[in-house]
Amino acid sequence: MSVIDENGVSHQRKPFYRSVPFQIAVAAGVSFTAPGMWDALGGLGAGGAAEPYAVSAANAILYALFAVFCVLAGAINNRIGLKWGLALGAIGYPLYGAGLYTNNKTATTWFMIFGSVCCGISAGFFWAAEAAIIIGYPSPRERGFYLACWQTAKASGPIIGGAITLGLNANRETAGSVGSATYIVFIVLMCLGLPIALCLSPAHKVWRKDGTRVVVHKHDSWWAELQAVGRLVISRRIVLLVPAFFISYFYNPFVSTWLTSYFTVRSRAFSSFFTPFAGIFSSFIIGTFLDRQSIFIRTRARTAFATIVIMLTGTWIWAIILQKRFYGNPPVFDWFKGGFGSAYALVFFWTFTGQAFQQFCYWLVGQYTTDLTSLSHHTGILRGLEALGQTVAWAMQSQANVNHFVSIGLNFGILLIAVIPTWIVVSALDHTHEVVVTEDMVAPKGDKIDDEGSVAGSLPSENETQTPASSGGQTAALTK
Repeated sequence: MSVIDENGVSHQRKPFYRSVPFQIAVAAGVSFTAPGMWDALGGLGAGGAAEPYAVSAANAILYALFAVFCVLAGAINNRIGLKWGLALGAIGYPLYGAGLYTNNKTATTWFMIFGSVCCGISAGFFWAAEAAIIIGYPSPRERGFYLACWQTAKASGPIIGGAITLGLNANRETAGSVGSATYIVFIVLMCLGLPIALCLSPAHKVWRKDGTRVVVHKHDSWWAELQAVGRLVISRRIVLLVPAFFISYFYNPFVSTWLTSYFTVRSRAFSSFFTPFAGIFSSFIIGTFLDRQSIFIRTRARTAFATIVIMLTGTWIWAIILQKRFYGNPPVFDWFKGGFGSAYALVFFWTFTGQAFQQFCYWLVGQYTTDLTSLSHHTGILRGLEALGQTVAWAMQSQANVNHFVSIGLNFGILLIAVIPTWIVVSALDHTHEVVVTEDMVAPKGDKIDDEGSVAGSLPSENETQTPASSGGQTAALTK
């Protein structure tokens, strides 16, 4: 359908279902129903089980497969399309929920392991696709905002799931496993992810309100895609960011064990409901700040990163103090009773700073990519390394006699190791990373792709198109 403007010129009406907000809503909807419900179960501590060790072992298998397939999926999704990558990614989550249900009902571990295997493979496709959609579909200057919207949708799953769990388990004042009905509700919601994923539009059909298009540059073959990923994995920037990617979610398994060890069922249900709000708050705070075009991009990045590191350092010092108090006479905290506040506040701030750190990593990666293909490779590697970190962390928590001080020390130590190399990457940002990039600036088929995953020789020079942030230039990644 076409419309006539005030000058009598006919324009084609752009359908809403091809707009960026609709695509983000689709991705957010899948995030809510699939990993959102997964996080809701994780928010219970050990997937709602009475003992964390078998579930932790299953999650270690899940993340090991996730780490491998996420890196590969960055290339595969470019060939099959993000829509189908997102759809494949939604399939495994209901099987994981069903595995937890059978383990809760009959102590059957084989199906829980099977569900974890399926979810690990599936999640690799999901996260590589969704991260590329959330960062690549919006205009670069809006990335922080849409990342926050995505994190909110992802956190809304645990909030609603936590409310359901809280209602079903509010009268349970002791430690143990949650009721079986809790899992049924989650599995039903997880099944909605697949049909929602099929509503996503291909990147080349998406329109932005500023008139720019999503830049897509496919490699000539499957082998060329995999080669591009291989070159990117060993590039200097990715090597420098390995510690940050690895540690960004490393804390999560320990939080699960912490909740299971020291909180009653209804306290864990409360945590599952309330803690995601921490991630929502921090996502919008950091997203709004990182989108502030009036502040020099390097200043934004350094300020955000330094704040995150300081807050994370505070949480791990806090954890050491509490853990010293808990050893010898482990407490079991019921909600809003003696000692609950200080022990739970730590969980809240772990989530607050952890989500901010993850969002910062996504934003940083987005500043160094010029097209959706390169972005898909970057996000696949990011999520793959993140999953590798969680594989190690979940494997540690699968041991019944694990020393909590070891977990705290590793989290704290790797965080400190990540500071200097990440700071080097952050310090390389300047206004040459804030230029308007349109489809005609991207190299035609057959042009060389450099080792950083960007199109070589196809973007305008700094003097030709540099648009300072203070004058409203769009944030786009330009590899120097």
